[in-house]
Amino acid sequence: MLLTFPHMGTLYIVLETLFKGLDIEVLTPPPMTRETLEIGAKYSPETACLPFKMNLGNFIQSLSRGADTIITCGGEGPCRLGYYAEVQKNILAELGYKFKIIAIEPNFRHVWQVFNQLTGKCSWQKIYRTFKLAGAKLSALDYIERQSWFYRPCKANDLVSVDNALAGFDGGLAKLVLKKSENPLRIGIVGEIYVMLDNFINHELTQKLGRMGVEVYGTTLLGDYVRTHLVKNRKAWNVYQTVLRQALPYLGHYVGGHGIKSIGYTAKLAQEGFDGIIHVFPFTCMPEVIAKNILPEASRKLDIPVLSLAFDEQTGIAGMVTRLEAFVDLLAYRRRKLVQG
Repeated sequence: MLLTFPHMGTLYIVLETLFKGLDIEVLTPPPMTRETLEIGAKYSPETACLPFKMNLGNFIQSLSRGADTIITCGGEGPCRLGYYAEVQKNILAELGYKFKIIAIEPNFRHVWQVFNQLTGKCSWQKIYRTFKLAGAKLSALDYIERQSWFYRPCKANDLVSVDNALAGFDGGLAKLVLKKSENPLRIGIVGEIYVMLDNFINHELTQKLGRMGVEVYGTTLLGDYVRTHLVKNRKAWNVYQTVLRQALPYLGHYVGGHGIKSIGYTAKLAQEGFDGIIHVFPFTCMPEVIAKNILPEASRKLDIPVLSLAFDEQTGIAGMVTRLEAFVDLLAYRRRKLVQG
């Protein structure tokens, strides 16, 4: 068995740690490029969303390099993610690939069942140590992302190395001389997790905003999702419930994906004094299209500007940058007007 998986931000680092630590031979897909997107779009249904196309491109590139088993995520609720695996399985079979696909449902029990099947004779101690190391890397990557909003892979083979990597990162930050205004504009990023987490997909959105002098806050990182929806960590779950309550005046029920969180976090960040919100999502994403149509009302009532950006294979960087610059100028103008009274 040579196992592969789809890319999503720094997820590959965590998955490589899990699979290699459990003696599973793994083939990480090549880094995502325009070629990956073109391959996926070529064989995808026209109305499929960007994650579907990119995942399919990942699978085709990996299968062409010898992989014979795909592990991917399942889903539940109105989001079309729930049937991605079955549709992709049929497309790949029609292209002549011989493989097995395993869809993991979004609950820790099913994750554990799948890994038990894959690992076979691994001891419980080895499984525990491997999951602990993967969890440490996950937390380290999230911490680095929250601190810098620049991608930084953590190459470590044990817990001590992870700790040392973080210490080195913090030491490097302490030596930086930051050219930053005393009170920069603050923008919250809400929306669909795949677009939020992957710099190739969102065209390095947070880095571009950072170079404009904006302090960015991403509302969802990979560890947030794991702790909230897989592990059901109490603290993370309580934060999630708070966000759902914040959404209630505008959206009173689950619509799939991260749609209701986009509304809830917009309300939460508005109350925390953020200057603006950027809502990112794949073109044709049903939950986020619902959120997009609710956000104008929330924006008016909460008095916070919201910019929605849809991403697909036609999205151009120049057009996106122009919209970002105009949005940042608007926020700066509003800030000046408030100061002037």
